[in-house]
Amino acid sequence: MILLMDMGNSRCKWALTHTDKATQWIEEGSWDNLQHDEHHWLEQFSQFSPYSIEQVLISSVASDKTKQQVCDWCNEVLGVRPHFAHSQERYHSQSDPQRVLINSYDKPLALGVDRWLVMIACFEKPEIIMSSSFAVLDAGTAITLDMVNNQGLHLGGHIVPGHNLMQKALLGKTGRIAWSASLDQREASEQQWLGHNTVQAVELGCLQASQAYIQVSVERMLDVYAIDRVYFTGGDGHQLMQLIEHKKAQSAQAHVLHFEDDLVLQGLYFWSLQK
Repeated sequence: MILLMDMGNSRCKWALTHTDKATQWIEEGSWDNLQHDEHHWLEQFSQFSPYSIEQVLISSVASDKTKQQVCDWCNEVLGVRPHFAHSQERYHSQSDPQRVLINSYDKPLALGVDRWLVMIACFEKPEIIMSSSFAVLDAGTAITLDMVNNQGLHLGGHIVPGHNLMQKALLGKTGRIAWSASLDQREASEQQWLGHNTVQAVELGCLQASQAYIQVSVERMLDVYAIDRVYFTGGDGHQLMQLIEHKKAQSAQAHVLHFEDDLVLQGLYFWSLQK
């Protein structure tokens, strides 16, 4: 059995599989990182004890110190030392080794491994194998955008704060805003566009900023770069995808926008198959 783990900034997603199941997960789930509390993580790893875990693969944006802690906890409970994924100069498709995904960074390791893995996952999609270009928007703590042309060349990308991170920055770094927010902490309703207190004004304003970034990016990718498909993933990915307004994206025949919440785990699995 293979345990795949996507260690994000706030949550850890996981899936169980084996080679004949590939990315058709046997089981999947997630847990809160809780600042990588040892007792909490040992407890989480213990849920996999009934399984015969032979391999543990991890995508992590954490520090080397935290990775070492997780490695030790995993080995203590499951008797397996995990293997951490890393970005590379290129990736050869499992379906056709002649198809190559090429990292655009001069120093490939500097590209966030989560960004590399979601590109790998999309690169292996049947609809992309037919020489299609694509982009991936991963909306979590940060929003990352990466584009790949129909030759498999990574064209580059963006990293911007997600709307929850923007809220924390405003509430944590600006004293008067934080003070005002403390007086009335009612959150906005789904129908609201304007805030009636500071908490709502910050929440809705940051969401509008994220939406505007996604909107402009999708328009440019479809109209200027002629990207064939845009994949959304991450905790806020589905919400932001639904806010996009673009005639091509909204066409029932186009099937341009797609949401999949486990692209990092899919990419991690394919990454592990490299020789």
